[in-house]
Amino acid sequence: MQFAPDIPRWRQVADVIRRRIEDGTYAPRTRVPSVAQIIDEFGIATATAQKVHRGLRAEGLIYTEPGMGSFVSLSSTRPTGPVEDEGDTRAIWKGIAATIAERIAQGEYPVGGRVPSVLGLSAEFDVAGSTAQKVLAHLRAEGLVRTEVGLGTFVAERPAPDPDPT
Repeated sequence: MQFAPDIPRWRQVADVIRRRIEDGTYAPRTRVPSVAQIIDEFGIATATAQKVHRGLRAEGLIYTEPGMGSFVSLSSTRPTGPVEDEGDTRAIWKGIAATIAERIAQGEYPVGGRVPSVLGLSAEFDVAGSTAQKVLAHLRAEGLVRTEVGLGTFVAERPAPDPDPT
């Protein structure tokens, strides 16, 4: 691949992977190339390949299962386009929150089930603890999770819809 000199390489590689997701080369719930595979295919450094995965996770396009790999997300309401600024943690935590919300909606994290802790989110998405805290705070504010001090964070029960909305 010929890299444009004025665009960070990780963004250019992320664009290739994003196009492959959009054209169906990588279908939902199928594995995307690992960091090692990205290094081999594109001839980039490990840190650069890791940024590719971080950026795609932040967009909600992929999710990572520790010990299993990274997979295409199911959500059809994924944001499009690259994260605007690698240092813009607003985009990163929002993308992670969307991924966790999607997992809750898909039943991967059932009602009453535990969701990853700050430490778990930090490790899975390769983000700072403060970013993971923003994710959980947002999910709590949305009513998707509840935290029990000393026990963890769990998927909240959603109130039943009002049968008579009038």
